[in-house]
Amino acid sequence: MDLTVFVLLSVCSHQFVTETTQPQIICSSEPVQAVYSEHVLLQCYLTPPLNAASETVKWTRGNDVVILCQNGKYNPGAQREHFEPRTALSLEALTKGNLSLMLSSLKLTDTGRYKCSLITENLEKSCYVNLTVGESDVIGSDEPVKANVGEDVILPCHLEPPFNVSTLTVEWKRNKTYVHVYRSMKHDPNQQNTHFINRTYLFCDEIGKGNISLLLRNVSKDDEGLYICYVPKLHSQVRKGKITLEVDAEKHDTKQFNGSSK
Repeated sequence: MDLTVFVLLSVCSHQFVTETTQPQIICSSEPVQAVYSEHVLLQCYLTPPLNAASETVKWTRGNDVVILCQNGKYNPGAQREHFEPRTALSLEALTKGNLSLMLSSLKLTDTGRYKCSLITENLEKSCYVNLTVGESDVIGSDEPVKANVGEDVILPCHLEPPFNVSTLTVEWKRNKTYVHVYRSMKHDPNQQNTHFINRTYLFCDEIGKGNISLLLRNVSKDDEGLYICYVPKLHSQVRKGKITLEVDAEKHDTKQFNGSSK
């Protein structure tokens, strides 16, 4: 998401939130996971979507003010230094009842429970979002993976502790060539080496759990070698996992793996 759109501007028009409207304030019900040094949007909105640009919108974590917007103007004096200048609200979004917070240049210490509040003369509404900023390591296999010609094989790779990488890029390489690329929540075949086309898959249901193991179908002797699984935007000490594949030239009964994958 382009951070430039998250700029506080002067108020052009307003519609007061009153007792008669009684909006509900809704935050994400699921914990939010984000990557160290990246940015994240903590969602918070009103239903029905009333204009909140002329009201007080406040995000806090514990006793610390993360950001405070009053009558469409940012109040930097109230903000905890830890969050300067890494927070933003969108005035255009506020006019549509969207109180979501953009938090950038994430730190591990940003982990915590965030409170989104709408404050007017007549009411105060709040909801909470739990944020975890992760720094997981990518773990491959110390032992070689062995397969026979013609078999399907799984090359194991996962994040420890488990971390949702479904919105990140995941790359598999062998000898600097791309075996499989997962980008924008789907398989990206553009960089894939032709040798691996239509033979590689990640498991859809497992990516959100930090499991980025690769299924390689119909292996051949040419598939032998050192494989690297890599999450480029993961800022941790270990962003690459290594797995060695050994293939027996003798063809045996083929093992088949079934399941949802991409």
